[in-house]
Amino acid sequence: MSATGFRQWTAGTLVAAGDALGESALWDARTQAVYWLDLLRPGLNRVAIDGSGFRQTVLPMPPPLGMIALGDHPGSLFLTARGGLYRLDVDTGAASLLADPSQGQTDIVFNDGKVDRAGRLWLGTSHALESEPKGSLYMRSPDGSFRIADSGFPVSNGPAFSRNGSILYFSDSVGRQILAYDVPAAGLPLLRRRVFAAFDEADGVPDGLTVDAEDCLWCAHWGGACVTRFAPDGRRIGRVELPVRLVTSCAFAGPGLETLVVTSARTTEPTDVKKSRPEEGSLFSCRPGVQGLLEIPVNEAPSSHA
Repeated sequence: MSATGFRQWTAGTLVAAGDALGESALWDARTQAVYWLDLLRPGLNRVAIDGSGFRQTVLPMPPPLGMIALGDHPGSLFLTARGGLYRLDVDTGAASLLADPSQGQTDIVFNDGKVDRAGRLWLGTSHALESEPKGSLYMRSPDGSFRIADSGFPVSNGPAFSRNGSILYFSDSVGRQILAYDVPAAGLPLLRRRVFAAFDEADGVPDGLTVDAEDCLWCAHWGGACVTRFAPDGRRIGRVELPVRLVTSCAFAGPGLETLVVTSARTTEPTDVKKSRPEEGSLFSCRPGVQGLLEIPVNEAPSSHA
């Protein structure tokens, strides 16, 4: 499918998971499974791409969770939660702490993150009340050290990387904008920060991001009931309609990476209970006619270029 023109799709329910706050969709080609989190009722979800074998594993951790990423060790994922970065056993739900780049700040929580094409893990933090610009974007080198890539965000969301890894996209959700940065070979310092896309009130706010094989960016709209596809020059060239408002993350999944999976959240206002839709908190999917990019595991070995 060409990255020109404007296309529209509709996503259907893959799993009625009932998540309070579904997030961090991730495809693991090794296990042929989609994983995602419920951040507020802490748990790890897993399902096959055809919707079979759905399983929820309760995680005995205080909410909120942050994100998951592939690791080099089969049967485990990287997980962020209160207290830092953990290694999570996907079968038992046991988690072991690896590091805490936030250094125990109680008003800081971990949120979204992603692995770049060089295997470096990038983690975003947010202010717990989402009102003060205390969140940062961190880069983790393969030696385990963390460095701040950028800061000053009430909510950090969505990092994603261009096909060749030279551009980092980042959702400044409270600022209603997606930022873009040039990424040098060493990862830092990030260069040429600019606004890639701006959102108005009707759009909702930018949340999770992913990039497809045609180098186009897909963005989940929290409060906007859709996922938008952007061309590399920032033009909006596609839209996936969803039957829920609170759309949180998206990722390409399946053996050919041809299925877009999308997580969602339930409305939290008690007065909205009668208005809430049964699909809220579900995992959705559609086949937009484009392939995604394979997720890179976190590089845990020393590397001279990191």
